[in-house]
Amino acid sequence: MEGFSTLAVEVIAIRLAIPVVGSSVVLTGIMLGIVLLALSAGYWRGGELSAKWDANRTRAVLTRNLIIAAALYGVLAFPFEARLLDRFLDFANLPLSIAAAAALLYLVPIYFASQTVPMLAELTSGDGHAGRASGKVLFFSTLGSVAGGVLTPVYLFPSLGVGRSAYLVCTVLALAAAIMAASRLHAVRAIALGLLVVAAGIAVHAVTSPSGDLFSFESAYQSIRIVDEKTASGRIERVLLMGGGGASGIYADTGQTSFAYTVVAERLLRETQAAKVLVIGSAGFTFPRDVAQFPTVDRIDAVDVDPSVKRIAEQEFLKAPLPAKVRFLPQSARFAVRKLAKKRQHYQFTFVDTYFGKGIPDELVTFEFFRDVRAVSDRTVVNAVVDRSLDSAFARNLLASFRAAYGGAWLIDAKPNEDSFLTNMLVASWPAPGSQRWDANGAPYRDDRNNADRDRVTLMWGDENR
Repeated sequence: MEGFSTLAVEVIAIRLAIPVVGSSVVLTGIMLGIVLLALSAGYWRGGELSAKWDANRTRAVLTRNLIIAAALYGVLAFPFEARLLDRFLDFANLPLSIAAAAALLYLVPIYFASQTVPMLAELTSGDGHAGRASGKVLFFSTLGSVAGGVLTPVYLFPSLGVGRSAYLVCTVLALAAAIMAASRLHAVRAIALGLLVVAAGIAVHAVTSPSGDLFSFESAYQSIRIVDEKTASGRIERVLLMGGGGASGIYADTGQTSFAYTVVAERLLRETQAAKVLVIGSAGFTFPRDVAQFPTVDRIDAVDVDPSVKRIAEQEFLKAPLPAKVRFLPQSARFAVRKLAKKRQHYQFTFVDTYFGKGIPDELVTFEFFRDVRAVSDRTVVNAVVDRSLDSAFARNLLASFRAAYGGAWLIDAKPNEDSFLTNMLVASWPAPGSQRWDANGAPYRDDRNNADRDRVTLMWGDENR
């Protein structure tokens, strides 16, 4: 029961933070590190105390600890996490804010609850040593887990990439095996076998990786690839793939944007004569690059949670630096929009293009997210990959979420002439030229009750796509 509650608390803590800062590997890693830190301290302390007490006192303290943990979770941690995190973000960066809020709210209750493990070991062993021994072992093991949980997403992924970080983990285990070897000869053998395992992993990775890529990189957030593909007309299209799906495209011979929905969104922007533009989901930066050439546009703020995308777009995809009008904000969408609102930033046009691969972060299709975007934008366009008939639960509920925030939803099919189940449907907050008003029914997604990820999976791989 204690183990269930602790893991459930970790999941809940991450979920409560997502509407404030968005989903990211940094959020998950830091939350995981804080939980493990509290666990390690509780393991050690529970083992030390239970070794000194008789069974009755151990039971009494264990009972008290669990009641304290339940009270702190229910009265303090869960109700105030989002508010506290939002306050910290006013004066601290994202990792520090997450760490501070999580430490203040979760260290103490998890510390008390985790003493259960060594105390129960002491109560059930009967020899007076099991609790202390298990507490020490769990303390050091979990302390290592803290380092792995925090250092991997915050430092290793950005500096080494996912692949090299994985090889580092294999190397660490090989070194641990060598340390535990009974003799020097066994240690040498362990190191040799460990190096062989690492080499085998590298070889298998090389064999299984896609061939023919112009560029590939495993960032902390996604797999990024650049490939050349031949279109039906025979032209070569350079495509930036993120998470396995096309994110941006240009023609290799001219560099001109090739994705239809991007071209339509650019037309909508031109018609509004907007001067200040917000782009949420930068991908290959084709939209910001193109609209920077419009004489009416003064500035484009481009938001993307992955800080590596700008460098990759300039050096590997577009092969040119972005125009001076483009300002890159490497932040999660939820965090960026709230921060811009607090700074009283306002935009005449906002383009939301946050799909990667075959999915979209479910916190970016809720009524609350669209409401926050509306607070900083006069006119908003969202790229939604949905079924052309708009019969799926995902399409209906997403559009209902948008309509609930803006008062209406107007649709433009970016690929009307294609015979395909899915299409890029641009959702506009005003009756843009060529658009049609959506008047069907749906249940808006909400931050506290959101089935968008499940509906999206059903759309892409379920019965609705057959």
